[in-house]
Parts: sequence; C-alpha cells; structure tokens
Amino acid sequence: MCAEINKGRKNWHSFFNAIKSARTGNEKNETKLFKDCGSLLSSEKSSQDKLKNSGMADDNTPTHRTPERQLPGLDADASLLNKLAKALAAAVKSRAFERPEYAKQIEEASKLAGQINWNDVKANIDREASVVRERNEANLTSRREKLLQAASAAQWAAQQGSQIDLIDIFQVVYEGAIVVVKLGGVPLERIQETDGEKVFARIRQLRTGLDQNPFHRESFFKLLKAAHAICRRTQLGGDEFVPVRELHREMVLERARSSDLFRKNADLKNIDPYPLTQFIFDLARFTRDGAILGTERIMTQTPAMRESKEMIHIPNLNHPTNSETTAARLAIRPV
Repeated sequence: MCAEINKGRKNWHSFFNAIKSARTGNEKNETKLFKDCGSLLSSEKSSQDKLKNSGMADDNTPTHRTPERQLPGLDADASLLNKLAKALAAAVKSRAFERPEYAKQIEEASKLAGQINWNDVKANIDREASVVRERNEANLTSRREKLLQAASAAQWAAQQGSQIDLIDIFQVVYEGAIVVVKLGGVPLERIQETDGEKVFARIRQLRTGLDQNPFHRESFFKLLKAAHAICRRTQLGGDEFVPVRELHREMVLERARSSDLFRKNADLKNIDPYPLTQFIFDLARFTRDGAILGTERIMTQTPAMRESKEMIHIPNLNHPTNSETTAARLAIRPV
C-alpha cells in the first residue's frame, strides 16, 4: 500500500512539472498537460479505491483511528526501553543545567518505567537468548562434524575435544560464528565461516603458507644464536634462558640485518614480516630433526605461573596431534 502512496506522489510531482512547462505557451506543452491531468486523475481514483478496499480511508473520510499495532516480545520491550532511555537522558541533562522542565521530564520517565513489566522483559530476553543459543549449538555441531570429516577425507590428523578441535598442527577454537585458528597457542587467523568444509579449505591454505616460507636449518640457527646473545646482554644477570617472545622480537631484527634490501635502504617497509606463528613453526621445523646442530643444542624451559601468558607450544610436526613442547624461555647450550 505504501507503494501506491509513493506512486501517487510521483504522479503529482510530474503534473506540477507539466504546469511549469505549459507556462511557456508552447502548444505541445499544453497538450501534454491535459494528458497528464487525465492520467493523474485516473491514477488517483484507482489509488483511492485500493486504499478503501484495504481498510485505509483518505483524510476526508470520517473514521475512527485504528489503534497502534502492538509489537510482540523483544520489539515492544525495545521500543519502551528506548523511550525510557530518551526520557531519562533528557531529564538528567535538565537536572545538570538546573532547567525548570526537569520535574516534568522525570515524571514522564517515571510513567514510562511504570508501563514496563520488568519480569516480562527479562523473560523475553532469556527466551530469545535460549533460541539463539540452541540455533548456534546446532550450527556449531554441524560445522565441527563437516570440518573433521573434511580433514579425515584429506588424510589429515584430526582430533575432536570438548571445546577445542585439533586439525593437523592447529588448534581450532569456536567463538560463535567465528573460528579462531591457533598455532602453538597463538592466534593465527580468525575465520568468519559456518561451513566446516570451507573452514578446512582455509586451514589448508594457512598450512601451505607456513610451509612455503623459506627455511634453511643452519641459517635459522645462526640467526637464533645472534638473537639469543642480544637478549642475554639486555636482561639483568645475563641468564642463559631468555623469554621466547623477546627472542622472536630480536629474530625479526636479525633477519632485517641480514637482508640485502634492508641494508641498502633501512626503511621499515623493507623489513620482511615474520609473525610469531611463523617463528613457532620454524622452531618446530628445526626440532623435527632434533634440537642439536653441531656442538650446540636448543633447550626449552617450561613456564612458571608468572610466565604462563608468555608461553608458546612448539608443535610436533612428525605427529601433529601428539604432545607439544611447552616453552616460555629458551637457551642455547653446548652439547
């Protein structure tokens, strides 16, 4: 019915434009004016007939006003609460500036508050939350099943837990419609996808990206030793065990120092990205063939309670869903 009303408005608009054009005295414009007038009256009558048939009267027809439609459940609650919020906001503002209308405004807010059945509001919210929760749980179950099925079909190691799924070397955590993919306990990517097969496809891309990052065992260990030495010099006491996350920061700088592009132009944009997740994966690539290189070995230290937030987990690339190596600090010692 709103479409009919809008159509009528457009017809009148065209009619007025025709009047303006006819003022030029052009015979063609006058002829068009008469045609538009006839079409407009015909259209207007048709619109009025439709309005009457639908129970809607025009402004000249005496009738009783139809009561405002009552909104159900949360819609009605939201409408009343919104009115109350606006009334309270106006009252508080008037009180702050000591305006005389404060008394009237706070009285209005009191009346609006009295119209709200707070127990019903709470019940409506709880009921809607329950419906949404059940729907999300059903979607989550389907998504997890499809993800695990896709991983199994691709012959990937997969294991379902109570809250977290293990897909290859990744931990998969579910937050509503968001899938958080972690590597070594560190978020790698947040995927907004409800289809488990598509989630798996993206996880495969993430693994491919990690594998394609160049890795040379001897070069990695050389950079690691240099970064470890800097960390030892900067911390009190020169402890041989240094925090893994600080070691990662120095690794970024060591990689930049060894980069020909950065040495030619020491601009931040010339520093290759080296996220913590890639560093964790490279540690896993190094330790896959053992923690020893030459006459030295990498040693890890499990975290104390105060270091629990700083810890990482080095995945086992040979047995992805098996136990990982928990580390908060790292040292390099002679064999």
